[in-house]
Amino acid sequence: MAVINILDKHTAELIAAGEVVERPASVVKELVENSIDAGATQITVSIEQGGTKSIIVQDNGSGIEAEFISVAFIRHATSKIQTESDLDAISTLGFRGEALASIAAVSRTELLTKTEADEFACLYKQEGGQEISAEAAARPNGTTITVKDIFYNVPARMKFLKKDQSEGNFIGDVVLKQALAHPEISFKFIRDNKEQFHTPGDGKLLTAIHSLLAKDFAKNILEIDYKSGVYELTGYVTSPNACRGSRGMQYFYVNGRYLQNSTMTAAIDAAFKGVKMIGKFPGCVLNITIPPQKIDVNVHPAKTEVRFDNNAEIFQLFYRAVKMIVSSNEVPQKEIVINQDLPQLKTSEIVKQSDYSEKIIDTNKHISVDNKHFDNTNDLDVSIINSPLTMIENEKLDFGDGINPLLQTSAALYNSVKNRHVSIDIDVDDATGQVTECNEKINDVKTDLTEEVVSLLNEVSNSKDNDLDVIYIGEIFKTYILADYDNSLLIIDKHAAHERILYENLIKNYGDADGQMLLSPETVTMSANAKTAVQENEETLRKAGFDIEDFGGASVLVRAVPTIVSTENVVVLIEEIAEKLIQNNKDTLGEKADWVLHSIACRAAIKAGDTTNREALLSLAKQILLGDIPQFCPHGRPVVTKLSKKELEKQFGRIQ
Repeated sequence: MAVINILDKHTAELIAAGEVVERPASVVKELVENSIDAGATQITVSIEQGGTKSIIVQDNGSGIEAEFISVAFIRHATSKIQTESDLDAISTLGFRGEALASIAAVSRTELLTKTEADEFACLYKQEGGQEISAEAAARPNGTTITVKDIFYNVPARMKFLKKDQSEGNFIGDVVLKQALAHPEISFKFIRDNKEQFHTPGDGKLLTAIHSLLAKDFAKNILEIDYKSGVYELTGYVTSPNACRGSRGMQYFYVNGRYLQNSTMTAAIDAAFKGVKMIGKFPGCVLNITIPPQKIDVNVHPAKTEVRFDNNAEIFQLFYRAVKMIVSSNEVPQKEIVINQDLPQLKTSEIVKQSDYSEKIIDTNKHISVDNKHFDNTNDLDVSIINSPLTMIENEKLDFGDGINPLLQTSAALYNSVKNRHVSIDIDVDDATGQVTECNEKINDVKTDLTEEVVSLLNEVSNSKDNDLDVIYIGEIFKTYILADYDNSLLIIDKHAAHERILYENLIKNYGDADGQMLLSPETVTMSANAKTAVQENEETLRKAGFDIEDFGGASVLVRAVPTIVSTENVVVLIEEIAEKLIQNNKDTLGEKADWVLHSIACRAAIKAGDTTNREALLSLAKQILLGDIPQFCPHGRPVVTKLSKKELEKQFGRIQ
């Protein structure tokens, strides 16, 4: 057990900022850091009423010797450093010696501790910074600190706390960050007698990520283990195709200490530039190991900021390490090797991996080809599943001459059917390798829009189509509708038009919107701020058609969403809404509701680049031209541009 020293006045004054207990999460952070520094392998955090009623932190660390317990509650008393020079090489999470004194000053605190050398434990109590008692007690080696009625004697600070639910989220976030930093420690977080999460403490970061973060996050991550000089960077980043709608899932650590650092954030963004979608952000759990002499951790009261002696080196380290792993895992063009059991099949040799989907089935002898939707023979979208067949690059199924007649018939079927959902099951004889059976199923006609959206598009046009003489010309760049109307050429942004229509309908039904229940509720893992924003605006989201509840830890459970929202977009939509609610947290309830409806409409609307059938595009054009809705999207962008016949004729010199 290390000796606890009272710092001399000169050394104490060198410590830049005193510890400030801002909220219950500050208490948990300091106590958990003490447990980690004490060598604990098991840490349990239990809270009630968001930590305002009680906080209990238990560990199996080294404990505090009885003779030093009362000293530990004196300001600037610490076992981590002794002299001024120690500040130049801090290797522990705590070092200021202010945590226990600050916590005890604003609460009723009990400390129960035992070292291996002690015969029995000691129970020590303080209230408002005043010693109450010290007596013998019992417990295994380690320490339990109970903090009750925080800010009971500082009511001015109490009124600045958020709801118990929000304060509990912040505490959960603190414990989660420490658990990710120390996978060798088993963390348990209990909130109002309900276990929120429990990590195994097996020393594997990947196991901790699986226990704490979203499933899709854990499934789509790339490992980093990079060394350069005195630096070592380890951890995981998400793959480019799994980037998220905010930076809420970025966790940076220096020597196991969580921090917020703009240099690291900028380096990650630069490394992902060009391989991710615009507006998406990579997630990561990264720890840099660096000599303590090269950093200064004493620059922020909460110790969440670190000053490096060379920021440029840190940027280059993160950039090179992440860029190397991201580049090596970019989706390349890959050669598809044809199964030699069927040498007569003639197909294209090269396709992009992103152009087909792959699923595992039990045998190579059963082949399933699924064409989800196509409008004509040039819009085929074929997925080949674990099969000697491959998708044809030239967009048509053409198996060449001399192929089994049954397969050739199937190819002809694919090249003729329009606007149908077709699935074809093909069985191959084990002995000969020849196709023996081919069953095709043509299901209901499908469009690229949900039934609710199609109904909405047709609602107005069915009653007022006769009033409009609109000639549909076509679509350019899969983004803009061209139409001839009122002696003018109209160019309509289909996404903006559809978004405006959906937005107007959402406003009309706000408060009475019926959400669609999800067959399988979606779990969304997010930062404490994001989760708090969602929970504080639960009523606003409910009125829009969402059903969201707390799922423990850093997660919420989405049970229902507005009917126009695709189930594939649920996680992204919730993340997007949470981010907007954080950015606009001072807006009125009406403004927040507006942002929510904006996000729903934007996410549900037809996207630029989507293949959209003629009827849907014509319906969009007519509804915009009816004049019943504003001709600009909810974000203020114009929906339609008009070019009159006269203006065209001027351009071509027909008139002066």
